[in-house]
Amino acid sequence: MQGIAGECDRKGVSIILIPLHNGQGARASVINTAVDGYILNATHNNDQIIAKALSKNLPVVTTDFKIPPHSSVSIDNYRAMREICLHLLEKGHREFGIISFPSLQGRKGVVPLSQDISGDNDVMITRVKSCVETFREWNIELDNCFLCETSHHEMFGEIAAQELLKINPGITAFICLSDRFAQGAINYCRQAGLRVPQNIAITGFDNIPRPENEIGLTTIAQDPVRKGEIAAALLLEGKNNIHLDLEFTLIIRGST
Repeated sequence: MQGIAGECDRKGVSIILIPLHNGQGARASVINTAVDGYILNATHNNDQIIAKALSKNLPVVTTDFKIPPHSSVSIDNYRAMREICLHLLEKGHREFGIISFPSLQGRKGVVPLSQDISGDNDVMITRVKSCVETFREWNIELDNCFLCETSHHEMFGEIAAQELLKINPGITAFICLSDRFAQGAINYCRQAGLRVPQNIAITGFDNIPRPENEIGLTTIAQDPVRKGEIAAALLLEGKNNIHLDLEFTLIIRGST
């Protein structure tokens, strides 16, 4: 939002924010506001508000997911998650728990990684698929590795960590699809008397700021401000069929 707002301010353009967690009625009324284009942030491709925005036949740019022929800005989520997996595998981990936002709206629960995952959340599907395919290359037993889909909040990361260890106490690494989930997993491990990383390693995604007294989190860093700036520029310039993958960095810290 900082990047989008900055670029729009430089061009003298106003912005309207439409939160996706509002009720469908409120969202539908906001989407009817007269605008000249949309920037759609990572969400479920089949979300009602996405369909509503696309039906307006206005310029669209997406971030972290693709809806051809519209332009998009992202990072290579597949490669980023593969780097996390390779780091953990090289550390000797063989049984994993993945804490993730839902592949489909409202979907929750724990399944083994041997079970096919489908849905309309491109970021989630891409990241989990990367884990599965990397584990297969290393001959990891997928029936001993589990995925927990849940709402995106630290509290649910905490609950997910508990559920995953209940199903397989042999898990030695949590791969979290966000730093917020990772903080929840750390909270649970602390309460359960599990040491990080001695008993269990934890990784995140996004490199959001953390309190100085918290353990350093191994995570993927990207430049969200730059992502917003580019998305706004593409929209204002009316460019279609352009996909840009920005750089990312795997930052290894104390949690692994």
